[in-house]
Amino acid sequence: MPTWMCSLCLCLLSCCHGAQTFQYQIFLDPDGRYQFQWSVDYTRQVIDVQLIAQVDADTWFAVGFSDYGDVTFADLAVFWTDKGGNHHFVDGHTDRRGILRADDHQSYQLTSVSSRPGAVVLDFTRPFDTCDVRDYRLDNGTTHIVCIESLQPTEIPLGTDVTQLRHSVQRSQLLKPEVVKPKFPEDTWTFDVVAQEVLVPGEETTYWWHTTLLPDIPQPHHIIQYEGIISEGSEDLVHHMEVFHCELTRGERIPYYNGPGLAEDKPEGLDVCRKVIGAWAMGAEAMVYPQEAGVPIGGKGYSRFALLEVHYNNPRRMKGRMDKSGLRFHVTSQLRQYDAGIMELGLEYTNKMAVPPGQAVFQLTGYCVHACTRVGLPAQGIHVFASQLHTHLTGRRVYTRHVRGGVELAELNRDNHYSPHFQEIRRLWETVHVLPGDDLITTCEYDTRSRKHATVGGFSITDEMCLNYIHYYPRSMLEVCKSSVQTEALHTFFYLLNRLEGEAVYPDAGDRSNYRHVEWSSNNVALLQDLYATSPLSMQCNKSDGTRFPGGWDQTPVTDVVTPLVVTDTKTCQRST
Repeated sequence: MPTWMCSLCLCLLSCCHGAQTFQYQIFLDPDGRYQFQWSVDYTRQVIDVQLIAQVDADTWFAVGFSDYGDVTFADLAVFWTDKGGNHHFVDGHTDRRGILRADDHQSYQLTSVSSRPGAVVLDFTRPFDTCDVRDYRLDNGTTHIVCIESLQPTEIPLGTDVTQLRHSVQRSQLLKPEVVKPKFPEDTWTFDVVAQEVLVPGEETTYWWHTTLLPDIPQPHHIIQYEGIISEGSEDLVHHMEVFHCELTRGERIPYYNGPGLAEDKPEGLDVCRKVIGAWAMGAEAMVYPQEAGVPIGGKGYSRFALLEVHYNNPRRMKGRMDKSGLRFHVTSQLRQYDAGIMELGLEYTNKMAVPPGQAVFQLTGYCVHACTRVGLPAQGIHVFASQLHTHLTGRRVYTRHVRGGVELAELNRDNHYSPHFQEIRRLWETVHVLPGDDLITTCEYDTRSRKHATVGGFSITDEMCLNYIHYYPRSMLEVCKSSVQTEALHTFFYLLNRLEGEAVYPDAGDRSNYRHVEWSSNNVALLQDLYATSPLSMQCNKSDGTRFPGGWDQTPVTDVVTPLVVTDTKTCQRST
């Protein structure tokens, strides 16, 4: 008898679930009928799950995980009730065609089940790593949770093609660091920076700018938390937001503006609004600062002017939609030990970088080089406590490496199943100490198999980015530490493609046009990847006012990692299949 049949016999249950308080909860479907609650036990290396499903007795369903939310190659726990009223719970998977199969080894352990008319409650546990090649290995990056439902009664749903069934996907970080939220001082209060009834343009991508005044705060305060405020009905529209402080001297002002940030007729003088004091992206929870740090705001001579930037993603180009989203800030007059700051790592916003079409995996890397951290960071270094990774639609994996003197240290952050639709600001498991002279290397991996033309760097949602916004203390003058391929090296690449292969690329055509006119053979793709890996860099080593630190930044060599990090897996699995 197959192993799964033995497990099936054991799961003909009608017991009651025990009371338990769970750490986290989300809904897996748009209608809120599947509530997924979980707690993490790091000692046992398991997650404890309670699933509350608002379903009829004839409905069978499956919940589980896949790399990017597909219902093919998914790891699933399947539940159904037979005609005799018996409940069945099976650890299963789907193959490349989406056919549902039972696993030979049952890794989901059902601990209780109860049902009432219109609802089923399941409690089960699941190890982080089951050692089963058909199971998804849980990590501390993004997890795509798949929910599949069939309204057609069946004795045994195994063998069903689930691609034809109703399904949904939700994203979350299942394995979160256990961060104790600091107790807020009694004088903590809040204020909002929100858009003023924006009529969102019927364009795919809009960066909307709104200038505003911050509250009058005569004494120095610290921002100790902020979160996004999304207008009802705009959940699919607001991609990310940032609030920039406008650094002005006493008596200076900026013009009022409420319109597209890329408009040619926007007023001058807004370039002083550069200091990020809050940022939110789709899927993010509240950003809570550690007990020892906060973002400074207020005090004598502090400019009250700020600029809210909202990135609207409107792929259907719908017109007539109104929005007034923004950020809410929590502040206190009880100053903490350190001022916190936000720094941008990764690639410049430039069309000098591109991803060829038809690639399952293509890497772009942005460098924060040791020459920049040496002049930009304080002598004692900085402590990084949170990170927000960012790409646009083709990003699939993002990570930042930490190098000191050619020796690679533990990574600063990594998300192996990154989603552009779930860009949280995440607290790190341990605070990372970065010293002057360290290198921070951010790599993004892209999947462009669905695209026919090169995807270039830029602001549009169909362009690409590669960024890591790190949150740290104490605040330094260094705000932007990013790179791009050196311009002359890129133009030499295009010149050689023109002369040697007859490609229709020309110096005066512009980088975006040239990338789109290259015939992306496997050889040309390899040449481009080699160009990015070896050519000198053009660096943005910038202060918060937009000026560069002194230095030669247009011929910077790529970081030489002499001793790469070697990661060993301490878990020993007994099964190989």
